[in-house]
Order: sequence, then structure tokens, then C-alpha cells
Amino acid sequence: MKKVLSVAALSLAATLAFAADKSVELKFGHYLVESHPAHVAAMAFAAAVETRTGGAVKIAIYPNSKLGSSQEMVEQTTLGALDLVIPTEPALAKYVPKFNMVGAPFAFKDYAATDRFFAGGFIAWVTPDLEKANLKYLARWEYGFRTYTTSKRQINTPADFKGLKIRTPPDFVNQQTVEALGGMAQTIAFAELPMALKQGVVDGQENPIATIYSNKMWETQKYLSMLNYTYNSTHLVMNKAAFNKLTAAQQKILVEEAVKAGAAMQKSVRDAETTQIAELKKNGMEVAYPDTAPFQKAAMPVYDKLKAQVGQANYDYFMNLLSKSK
Repeated sequence: MKKVLSVAALSLAATLAFAADKSVELKFGHYLVESHPAHVAAMAFAAAVETRTGGAVKIAIYPNSKLGSSQEMVEQTTLGALDLVIPTEPALAKYVPKFNMVGAPFAFKDYAATDRFFAGGFIAWVTPDLEKANLKYLARWEYGFRTYTTSKRQINTPADFKGLKIRTPPDFVNQQTVEALGGMAQTIAFAELPMALKQGVVDGQENPIATIYSNKMWETQKYLSMLNYTYNSTHLVMNKAAFNKLTAAQQKILVEEAVKAGAAMQKSVRDAETTQIAELKKNGMEVAYPDTAPFQKAAMPVYDKLKAQVGQANYDYFMNLLSKSK
């Protein structure tokens, strides 16, 4: 007697056959330590994608700069050597200079303003440029408002920057802002930062609270100045050719889970900041909340440099988008 399979059994069989025949493993690199919310989000993203695709799409994650710096991993992704990466805007600016505008000093007053901004037309504005660089935009994740730590003295006024060597990534706005405020910008790879701080190669650095906390910077940095001088998101982007090789159903799942992971990371980063600052204090850091008005005034020349870099038309378009987020 011939055995008749149920519709559910046939569906399961088809799914298993699809998983076996069409399976793919994607490489996902990032520069943050395993305790950072970005890695937690990446792991959740990978697990959800694998589950929803019936194991057809697996994602191998390489954290903590194992595959290079953020800038190097973006380049690898444009070339197809890496499939997924979560850089901040400055690391994408090599390919799309418009991204540098997001980091304009003191452009955003709080997280609500950043959310209004990204809900506007910015992503649609930069997407065609990303695709020319072989990058497919998946979702905005999070990084946070960047602020300064030092080992020598508290930063309460721009004058306190004088003579301080401040590590920055090789990013235009970060470097230019340090210089505008009177400090000396020193470019050091993120993976080399802990040793540079320990050995006193630099006096300080700038990063969001989640990064300062997850990297235990209280071990080398005595002072935290809550200036929140610039904001960065991380953005999950993918090699366009690798994305196009996926089925339409797999692409849909990838985008949906990227958005979910980004929302979860945003909540995690933002909800934890108050507790993390308290923990930084418990571990010996002295925290100051300076008046930002003098810093904003001192940093204004950075806007002129940004305008020269991106051009008047792009500058005006960005400033119009920014005005709507206030």
C-alpha cells in the first residue's frame, strides 16, 4: 500500500531539502568586544535568521576586530571578502561622504532627536551611493553619544583640552573636533587602544558610554566628561552581490531580523547608560557634566570643514533634514 504524506510532512520535507540544497554561511565581522550590546544583537540576529530559514542561512560572527578594523571590514564587505558588517557613519564615509555629516558636533540634543532624524529621508538619500559601493543597507543599529575620558584632568571647559593627546578613530569629525577644542588628535586602531591608554601613549579617548564600560576604561582613565559631543549609529550593511544571491524569502527574513536586532540594541544601549555611569563611578571614575555652550561655540569651524568636504548642496540638504529633527 502506497504511503500518502500529509501536507505538513510534505512542507517539512521541502524545507529540509531546501536547507540542504541551498544552505549558505555568511561572514559577519565587527570590532567590539563580546560583552558589548552590538555582539549580543549580532548573536540574536544570527540565531533568528538561522531558525527562520530552517538552517539554510547561517551567520558566522567574528567580533573584537578579528578580521581587521572597522574601516578595513567595510572595505572587505565592498569587495565581497566579508558579507556583513556594522560600521558607524564615519567608516562608511570613505564611500559615501554624506555620512560624515551625521557626526557634526552637537547636532543632536538627545536620542529622540536622532530617531526623528533617521525616520526622515536620510537613509533614502544615502542608499543609492551605498549601492554604487556594492553595499546593501539592512538596518540602523546603535552606538551612542560619544564623550571624552582622560587620565590627566577633568574636561570642564575647552581650555582643559590644551596639551592633551586624545585618541580618535581615523574619522574626520572626531579628529577635527578634538583639534578645534584645543587638543591633539592621535589616530590609533581601536584594537590597540587599551594598550595605548595603559602605556600613556595618549592621555584620553572618546567613545559612547557602552564602549567605555564594556572595555573597562576605568582601569586607565580617571575622568569622564559627559559632553555627548557627537552621535553615531552603527548600520548593518551587506555585500550587495551576496544579498542578491539569497532567495526573496531569505532576503525578507534577513532585513526583518536586522531591524528587530537593531531595535533591541537601541533599547539595550540606552536603558543601560545610567546604570553603567554609576558603575564607572564605583570603579573610581570622576564624572563631570560641563556646560556644553562653550564647546559648541569652539567646535563651529568643524561645520565649515564639513561643508567643504561634502559640497554646499549636500550640506544644505543635510541641514534641512536635521532641522526637522529638532
